[in-house]
Order: sequence, then C-alpha cells, then structure tokens
Amino acid sequence: RRVFDEPDDPRAWLEDPPTVAAVLVAHDGMAWLPTVLGSIATMEHAPTAWHAVDVASTDGSGDLLRASFGDERLSYAPSGTGFGAAVALALEQLPRTDWVWLLHDDSAVEPDTLARLLDEATTAGDDVAIVGPKLREWPSLRRLLEVGVTVSGTAHRETGLETGEPDAGQHDRPRDVLAVSSAGMLVRRDVWDALGGFSSDFPMFGDDLDLGWRAARAGYRTRVAPQAVMFHAEASARRARPRSAGDVTPHEERRAMLFLTLAHSTGRRAASAWWRLLLGSFLRTLGLLLAQAPEEAGDELQALRDVYLHPRAVRRARAERAAAETVPHARLRHLFPSVWLPTLRAVDTVREWAAALLRPESMVTTGRRSSVLDPEPDDDVPDDGPSLWRRRPWLLTVLVVLAVVGVAGRDLLSGPYLHGGAMLPAPRTAGGWWELFLSGGHDVGLGTTGAGPVLALLLAVVATPVWLAPGLVVTVLVLGAVPLAALTAHRFVRLFTDRRGLRILAALGYAAAVAASGAVAEGRVGTLVAAVVAPIVAGVAVRLWFEPRWQRGVALGVWIAVATAFAPVAFWLALPLALAMAFRRTRPFLVAAALAVLLPLVLVGPWTWQRVLHPARVWWEAGLPFPADPSAVDLVLGRGSDAGAPSGLALPVLLLGLVALVAVPARDRRAVLVAWTVAVVALAVGVVGLFASVDTGTGAASVAAWTGLPAVLWVGALLVAGLLAAEAVGPLRAVLTVPVVLLALVLPLGTAAWLVVDGAGDPLVRDRDTPVPAYLADRDATTLVLTGALDGPMRVDVVRGAGPFLGQEALSPDAGRQDALLTTVEALVAGTGAAQVSELADLGVDAVYLPDADRALARRLDALPDLRAAGSDDPASRVWTLEGATPPSAEGPWWRPVVAVVQAAAWLAAVVLTAPVRRRRKEALR
Repeated sequence: RRVFDEPDDPRAWLEDPPTVAAVLVAHDGMAWLPTVLGSIATMEHAPTAWHAVDVASTDGSGDLLRASFGDERLSYAPSGTGFGAAVALALEQLPRTDWVWLLHDDSAVEPDTLARLLDEATTAGDDVAIVGPKLREWPSLRRLLEVGVTVSGTAHRETGLETGEPDAGQHDRPRDVLAVSSAGMLVRRDVWDALGGFSSDFPMFGDDLDLGWRAARAGYRTRVAPQAVMFHAEASARRARPRSAGDVTPHEERRAMLFLTLAHSTGRRAASAWWRLLLGSFLRTLGLLLAQAPEEAGDELQALRDVYLHPRAVRRARAERAAAETVPHARLRHLFPSVWLPTLRAVDTVREWAAALLRPESMVTTGRRSSVLDPEPDDDVPDDGPSLWRRRPWLLTVLVVLAVVGVAGRDLLSGPYLHGGAMLPAPRTAGGWWELFLSGGHDVGLGTTGAGPVLALLLAVVATPVWLAPGLVVTVLVLGAVPLAALTAHRFVRLFTDRRGLRILAALGYAAAVAASGAVAEGRVGTLVAAVVAPIVAGVAVRLWFEPRWQRGVALGVWIAVATAFAPVAFWLALPLALAMAFRRTRPFLVAAALAVLLPLVLVGPWTWQRVLHPARVWWEAGLPFPADPSAVDLVLGRGSDAGAPSGLALPVLLLGLVALVAVPARDRRAVLVAWTVAVVALAVGVVGLFASVDTGTGAASVAAWTGLPAVLWVGALLVAGLLAAEAVGPLRAVLTVPVVLLALVLPLGTAAWLVVDGAGDPLVRDRDTPVPAYLADRDATTLVLTGALDGPMRVDVVRGAGPFLGQEALSPDAGRQDALLTTVEALVAGTGAAQVSELADLGVDAVYLPDADRALARRLDALPDLRAAGSDDPASRVWTLEGATPPSAEGPWWRPVVAVVQAAAWLAAVVLTAPVRRRRKEALR
C-alpha cells in the first residue's frame, strides 16, 4: 500500500483502543478557555485520562479549570513555569498511557480531532512517534496556520504556507515532517520518556521543533494528520496575553530559534551555522531598523547576546543531542526547506512592494499576516469588469512605458559596458564603489588621497545585492529612469486628485519631460536620479506643510541629500522649498526647515564644499563634465542639449500652465501659484546655468554647464499647475477637461514617437571601448593621454588601466603631482630635453598615448631616446612606452576611512528616522 492511501479500516484500533493521557496547560487564558473546554466536551473519542495545569493565572482561568476537571485533576505551577515543565508536572499525576496528548488554553478541537490523530498514529508505521493536527487560525477558522513545521537556514520557523492561505484541502495528505506544533501534539509516552520530554532550554518557544528534531535524529518519524483539525489563537506568539511576573521576555522566541539551530548543528555545519546566523542577525537588525521596527531590532540583538555570549550552553546542548543521534543529518534533509527559501521570501517582499507601486490606488501591503482591509475609494471598478484597461489602467500604462523604453534602448540592453557622453562605466564589482567611498587613498590617475564622493556610498548600497553585476544598477538608473519617474510622479499627484486619467497624464508627461531633456541619451545619471527623486521631495514637502513634524523634516532632508549626491545643483533647486517652511514661523516648521536645509549638507559631507558650495563645480553632476551648450529657448522648451527631443513638444505644457493661471478662480488659485513658484525657481536656476561653466580643477578647459535638471523641473511644475487647474475650475471643469487632456498628451506621445524612431543612444553606447588601447588597459598601465596639436591647445589626462569608473571622476587629483605632470609635459612637447621622460617614469607613467596623433608632436616624441614606439589599435593614434616606471600609489590619512564610516552611520541614522516607528506586533483579543 502506498503511503498516501487511506487505510482499509482506519478505525481498527477501536477494538483495542490505545490509552491516551491528555494534558491541558493554561495561563491567563480566559479569553479562549471557555470555548476550548466547550469543544473538548463534544469529542466523539475522549482521552483515557485528563489533567490540567494552571500556571499562575490571575484572570480566573484556574477557577474555571477547577470547575471543569475537579481538584484531583488540576495542578498549580508557579509563575515562570515553562510549557514543558508544566507538562512534566501533569504527567507525574497521570497513569502511564500509550500516548500523551498536549493541549493549549487557546486551541480548540473538533469532535473527531483525537480520533483522526489516532487513525494516523496507528496506521502510519511502528516508527511514528509524534502526530500533529492541521492548525487553522482562530478566530477566522478558515486560514491555515500550520500543517507541520520545520526550520529554515536563517533560524526561522517555517510552515511552507502563504500568508493568510485559506484551507481548501490542498494540504490534506498525511506526510512526514520535522515537527508539529505542541498545540494538539500526540506523542508516544515511551518515546517521550526516552527523549526526556521537552527540553528546559526552551521554556516557551521552539520546544516542539526541538522535540521533533531530536526524535528524527533518534530514528523516529513525525507525521502530520491534516484530517485532524484544531483552531489555534497563537496567543503567546502574538503577545495577546496580559503580561505578568515570570513571563518570558519578548526576545525569547528569537533566542529559542537561534539556540535550536546551533544546538542541532554538528561538525562543519556547526561552524558554518555559527557565522551564518551571526552575520544574518546583524543584517536582520539593520533591516528592522530601516523598516522602523526598533523594538524588534532590539529583540534580535538581545537574542544574539543571550546565545552567543553563552557558548558553553550551546556546546552542552549540542553534545546532549549528538549523544542520542542514530540517524545522520544527510538522511533528514528532506525534512528541511530549500536553502533558497529566504531568497524567495525576499523576492516575494520585493514583488509585493512593486505591486503596491504599480497599483497604488488599491494595493496595500500588510506584512506576513493578512488582514481584512476596507476598500479604498479608487477601487470602484470590479475585477470582473469588461476590460483590463478599466480595471488596471495604471499597470497597463507602466507596461507600455516599459515597452517604449525597451524599444528606444534596443541598442543599449546588451553588451559589455554602458558608457558614453557623461556616463562612465560601472566598476567590475560593487566592491569598487565601497572601496571608493571608504578608502583613504585611490589608485586613480597619478594617485589621490581625496575623499570619495557620497554617491559611491549610495551606489554601493544599491549594488551590493548584485555584487558581481554593478552595471545592472547603472543600466536601471539610465534606461529605467523614465518609468521610475512616472512611478514617483504618479504617487505625488495622488495628493491632488482622485481622477485616474489626470494622474496618468501627469505621470506620463513628467516621464516624457525626463526623456525629452536629453539626459538619457547623454548618460546624465545625476539629472536622471534627481528627476526621479524630485516628486518624492515634493510629496514629503506637501505632507510636511499640512502635518508639521520633525520626522518629515528629516525625510525631506534625506531625499534632498540623495538628489544632491548625484546633482549638486539640486540643493539650490530645493532650498527655496525648504526655506518656505520657515515662513510659517512656528516651532515645528522652523525645526523642519532647519533639518531640510542642514541635514543634506551633513549627509553629503565633503561634497558640500567640493561641489554644492563651489560655484565652478556646482553644475558638475555624476559622471564626466560633458559639454552641453544649451540656449534659452532650449531651457524654456525643456531641453538640456541638442540630444533632447525635437523642439516644440513642450509648448502645450507651457500653454497648460498659462491656462491654469487664467482659468482658475482666485479662491482656488493658491495651489496653482505654488506650482508656478516652483516652476519659476527652476527656470531662474536654469537661466543662471546658461552663463555658468564647469571647471574640474585638472587644468582642462571649462565646459558649458548642463541645465537639463532645471528644465525638467520647470516642465514638471507646469504640468502640476495644469492638473490643479483641471481639478479646481468648478463649473468649467467639464468644458476644460478635453482640451487639457489633448494638450497634456502632446508631450508624452511625441516623445514616445521620437524615442521609438531615433532610439535612446548617441552618444550613449554599450561596448568594450576604452580611452586607451586594449593592451594598455589589460596590463593596468598608467597612460599619459595627450589630446591636441603641438601648435594649439592640448588636454592632458592620466588614465589608469581601462580608465575611471562612475564616481572616480569626482576625485580631486593631488595638486603637487598634477603641477609636476603639467610642467613635465610642457617641457616634453617643447623639446627642451629628454630628462622629462625619466620624470614621467618617476611619476609612475609607463605609456604615452596620442588618440588622434598630431604629426609634429609625434615626430618630437619619436626623437626622444627613452620612449619606445609601440603598436596601437587605431592607425590614427600612436603609443610609446617607458622603462622603469614605478606604479603610482597614494596612502591617505588614517582618519579618512573613519570619517567615511561616520558619514555612512549618519545616513543610516537619518534613514531610520524618516518613517513612523513600528511598534512590536500585538494582536487584539477578539
């Protein structure tokens, strides 16, 4: 007979019924105990003997048990007695039986629960020692809690069920499991005695898992009998019981799981588990802090302390369990979940978050346990409606945007390195960004000891999960900026309108403005990140205006800092918005304004004086200072350069903004004026940029500033003004809706057509091209690159290996070495002597490269005896190598990494403070 077949006569045991001793343990369980006792009274097959234990109840539970069982079948235990100790106390008073049945004061049975358990216990095999029921949630009675349980590699209780999964019979086949819950556990008395019952190492949590694991290692099987059903309120796990003296501390549950995993790990698995759980607990603590759950983070650290500071207890428990082992762990692997389970859980969390972002009007994420939610006002379209567009318009819109971006970036989706224009390639691993931020010295050019840019920290954090593929992060930032901007804009405009069509139009218009600026085509990472963050900044500011709290000021400062890290001019664009809070002249607004202004300067650290407050570099965004040379007309039309969309696509948006000023009644014009104020500030900053230039401080010629970010914000603010007009025009609302929609559609539709036809590239490309010949890049040479002619201006660069990656361009060169290099090169090209070749070697230069070789300059270099001509991969270029060069290195001051760590800690602290604190989970008594 197969394992899952029903037995021929499942109740054959009735001819000689096995004896069963039932133990009921109660502790302040009056909220559930009357129902539990009522369910017990209806059982069709009753236990042979009963005994109840009351653990220092103060709510009348003891009196109810005495009335139900009598004094002779009731024992009292002092406060602090664990479940296992209470069961042991009851067994001392009970006659010896074949089986022991364990019950909680918050677990109700069905009439046939015990009979179904005995069906499985008597037919599944002689080596079955423990049988457990299927547990449903109380009071829902339909949602599954457990159908057997195991433990994951991260030391978490794992049921294998989805959150809030209903019971539809999908798990109704009996099977072997690692353990079953102690609520309803049926265990053989001889095995119980042989194993010593529940271990005192687990006074409240984890005792059932430990017993099942020890039984499996001793050669016994644990079965789940899904036909036997019980209902469990999980009062202890949900902390629904009143607290009293002697109760376990809140971190006991986590301590028990850590101790359990370490106690059952032997050999090489023990060392691996020790370090894995230690690192995992620290990462979990960090995640809980970021999720605004400081109490749960404290529980994690306290559990870690209680386990890892008592290694002798772990070694003792490990030795005790190893002594009774007869079955190796390899034969028990089928009882444990996949090692990929934690990763799959993380993917599910990300998927839920993404679904919430794509369907913000109806999607609510509530965590691991589902709850009944009231429908939101926008959920007025039934799921069985006539079309997907009517039911999920925003989801379909996002998919269309992704499709357009995919077609536009068809030449940029595959290939080795994404670079070109202002974009530099990503490092080989995420460790490159971590090293750039934390290191005191950098092997860039001739070596530098400058502070790493704060954008390296942000990129490193995001790229850590994809450690070996940091280029994926850059690709998402560039090609994904348009859909990301649509998502953030859509969430922002929800603050002003509940009309789906207007929200979608505004989001599409803003996303189109980002693409039309030319930022994607030229790889302007700074503008793209700041444009994605800008609607978030605006949303936080709006909420702060109506609900002034210092936490919102911190959140505003953090988001401004993120934008400033990639585009320093973003600070000056956001400054008027932050200072506007101070005009309310109340303490909450003054505090919020101070935090919003000062916190970004603290978080960006050295970036403050290197870029934000430096007039010659404030327009230098992440990446190379790629020349733009925009005109005033380009700025007004939302273009940052000639790489943008055709002129005129943004004209309808300007018309919308003007209509908003004229059509909106004076009483409703305040919000429109605010939007226009933001637009004018962006335009004014952009006008300043038209007359600005970027000086990198390396001796290279200054380049015209890029004004794409102010242009995007100018257009975006006018879009918001038009949206507000459509909402506030009163009687004219129906009349103006169609013109507003038509005008708003011109920019996204025109930009989409332009992207599909022309593509998103040029000068952005994806290939293996490097600024020096491939063989110089492969041997990590320090190459002097001379661009220009002997009788004209010449650019001097030093390239290490394949060249800098994104973020390294921000490092300031060592002034002394840079001056020495320029002096040496000047003498070298002037032909005043050959001594300069040895000076180049002393600086660490071992190759000279002319990418577009000037003949006169090439002849002069050929005449130098210490320069040896070498091959090049381009006929128009020339390469010479030097002998005896010492690779340049730089060792920064010891305190610079310390400052970087403090700066990272400041970011962490600020992020932790940005959201409301989530208190420890408590379930209401129902």
